[in-house]
Amino acid sequence: MTRITKFFVFVVAGLALITIIAALVLPKVIDPNNYRDKISQLVFDNTGLTLSIDGPIGWSVFPWLGLTLQDVNVKGATDKPFAELGKAEVSVKLLPLLSQTVEMQTATLVGLKLNLIKDKDGKGNWETNHKPSATATSAEASTVASTEASTTSDKSGNKQPLQIDIANVIADDLVVRYQDLATGKTYTIDQASLKTGAIRNQEPFDFELLARISSNEPALAFQTGLSGNFSFDLQNGQYTLKNYKLSAKPDVAQGESVNLVGNINYQQKPMQIDGSMDVTEFNPARLLNQIKVELPPMADPKALNKLSFNSQFTTDGKHFDANTLKLNLDSFHIDGNFKVADLDTQAMTFQFSGNDLNLDNYLPPPTDETAKPSEASGSQKPAPASTNEVPLIPEDALRPLDIKGSLKLNSLIVAKLKFENPSVQLRAANGRQEVKINSAFYKGTIDLDTRLDVRQKGNPKVTTVAGLKGINLQSLAEPVPALSSVEGNLNADVNVATHGLLQSTLTKNLSGKVGFGIGNGAFTGANFDKLVCEGIAQIRNKELQKKDWGESTQFKNLSGSFDIRNGVASNDNLTAALSNLNLKGDGKVNLIQQTMDYHIGLNISGATAPDSDPACQVNKDYAGVTWPVRCRGKLGKPECGLDTERLADTIAGLAKQEVQHRIEKEIEKKLDGPLKDALKGFFK
Repeated sequence: MTRITKFFVFVVAGLALITIIAALVLPKVIDPNNYRDKISQLVFDNTGLTLSIDGPIGWSVFPWLGLTLQDVNVKGATDKPFAELGKAEVSVKLLPLLSQTVEMQTATLVGLKLNLIKDKDGKGNWETNHKPSATATSAEASTVASTEASTTSDKSGNKQPLQIDIANVIADDLVVRYQDLATGKTYTIDQASLKTGAIRNQEPFDFELLARISSNEPALAFQTGLSGNFSFDLQNGQYTLKNYKLSAKPDVAQGESVNLVGNINYQQKPMQIDGSMDVTEFNPARLLNQIKVELPPMADPKALNKLSFNSQFTTDGKHFDANTLKLNLDSFHIDGNFKVADLDTQAMTFQFSGNDLNLDNYLPPPTDETAKPSEASGSQKPAPASTNEVPLIPEDALRPLDIKGSLKLNSLIVAKLKFENPSVQLRAANGRQEVKINSAFYKGTIDLDTRLDVRQKGNPKVTTVAGLKGINLQSLAEPVPALSSVEGNLNADVNVATHGLLQSTLTKNLSGKVGFGIGNGAFTGANFDKLVCEGIAQIRNKELQKKDWGESTQFKNLSGSFDIRNGVASNDNLTAALSNLNLKGDGKVNLIQQTMDYHIGLNISGATAPDSDPACQVNKDYAGVTWPVRCRGKLGKPECGLDTERLADTIAGLAKQEVQHRIEKEIEKKLDGPLKDALKGFFK
């Protein structure tokens, strides 16, 4: 037995000695540079690419299986190389490979340059028409089969995972340039480098990737970087990225940096990804300015100066759930959650709540032209659509939406209108959208239900049903000057519809009905008592003696309804009970021209005029006479005065009434008794 043992010892020792001698002698005896042509031919047979190794090839066998390449280039469809490599070094320890362990020294890659060009026909310079030969295909299949057969297994037959032990990876001076000759666009990645720590299974390691990314259309250049701590478990298919930081900033002096930080966990089977993603605060206005994106002027010069975002999310490839979302924009803060029930159909839900949002801060500031009221015009010709108009409704973006969500804010300001504690419900599906808004609104409440149908391309349809209760018009007149001529508490029901893409078209096509009632209010732009007295005094050819009339007319109740057709609102049932007068009105409001032409009829509700001015003191015969007033001009700035056209009818009526009175008096003189009583009032 001792002899057998010694024999095996000598055999093993001999094999080890032969291996060592071979490892030392082979690199000196066999020169890999003699195989350049065979290596190039092998690459060509399999890919059709031309590989040239212009620098020296170095190699070692034991204990490290090492390879060094220098000055390598690859040609594809053209004679010019699309890939060049300055230097590559890799060394793998030989014996650990037998146990599925890849143990490497520092892997180095220097001067890799890819110049990818797609011609006007869409063919890339890396493409060839070459098809692998049967020999190459057979060799490839044999290599795959051999690799699969050599995979080690444990006693239960399960494949052992590959074990990796790499000292570190260093890649430097990397350049990738892509050019599309059909579009003229060019994208470049340069100044790129990668450095890692020791890479081992289930052991975290640090890494840092730096690069400069640029393009010619648009002309942009960014300095970018990605760093973090990465770990992997090949056996269980789990990967973790902790404390990652993805940064980008314009390649200019004091570039505004955008940083994305967080953690990501990835499980391969079953697929599961969860993590966090935070965008630290940055100045978006400055960033856009640095990349030559010109922002329109905004009402608030500090708008878009602060933006940050953070979230927590999870997905299994079929669903997506961002259970925490927080956005900070300037002084506005919003948080909530967002879910995609089906990533294929993009069906999504959300719930958000926020503080105070003033959208007007991000709109153009008012200018002298927009602030100055236009001159009054009675023309009914529609204003031509502005050549600068853009579609208000993004129908192509809205059509595929499948959304159900809600939003609650402390307050919302839009178009100078302030909504307090607004609640918004949104539903979108099959090309139809519905928005419901409930809010406190200028000391009252508003319930709004707007529906949008974008199924017919180029002609979206909008319907709005709204109920307003207790809206204080005096408060509302500040953001809506057109309402400044009326005070009081408004109750209204709105049911209108329109269609089109442009604002001018939507206004022109507006139709529907608006009913309203205003209690305990006043007309602030005119004193109707004065107007009536002026009419009476004019007929009596007298001068008014009263000087202090005031500029408003109080009323107890004002109600009516407007029928809207093609952007013009018509009314013929306006009624109001003033303190001493009754009011009736009719007329039109042109929403296209923003003008009005309205007739108001006033009559005295008592036996005498509603004041003490002697010039207009009348008897009870004038109580039923209608005194006409006309208001016309631009909305918010109408001019009111006596309606001279209708005043002629009033005067004619009064003359007729006076003739009747005289006839009655003549009859009374000549008649007595029952016949007098029978004819009394006959001529009224």
